[in-house]
Amino acid sequence: MQALQRHFLRLSFLVTALAVTNVAMAHHGSRISYDLSKTVTLKGIVKEFSYENPHIYITFEVKDDNGNVTLWAAETDPPAMMSRKFGWSRHYIKPGDEVTVSLWPSKVGSTRGFLARLVTADGRVTDHTEQPQQ
Repeated sequence: MQALQRHFLRLSFLVTALAVTNVAMAHHGSRISYDLSKTVTLKGIVKEFSYENPHIYITFEVKDDNGNVTLWAAETDPPAMMSRKFGWSRHYIKPGDEVTVSLWPSKVGSTRGFLARLVTADGRVTDHTEQPQQ
């Protein structure tokens, strides 16, 4: 009976470890979605600035030469990290602001990426070009 209990205990530990790993990867695996070998730079107008955990999101409208508007999104680090490293707050940018955004683009070709650099219309620069961890 003792061997069966040890086997059950090992199996329980393994299942728990796998479950915890899957939860951690579901959140922290998001940067693998972006092509870190190149950046795309776009100029646009902020539509939404979501300053919330677990990551800050910026959606912005980009107008092409023909006047067609495409909605782009940039993901970046959590608010606490962006505040500490770059002095961001929930009022750093707002809808209607003009921004120039460089990002590591989505690997699947969607109009989103991970923020590499942001320049506001008044010249404030967030240089986040150190290579993000995979």
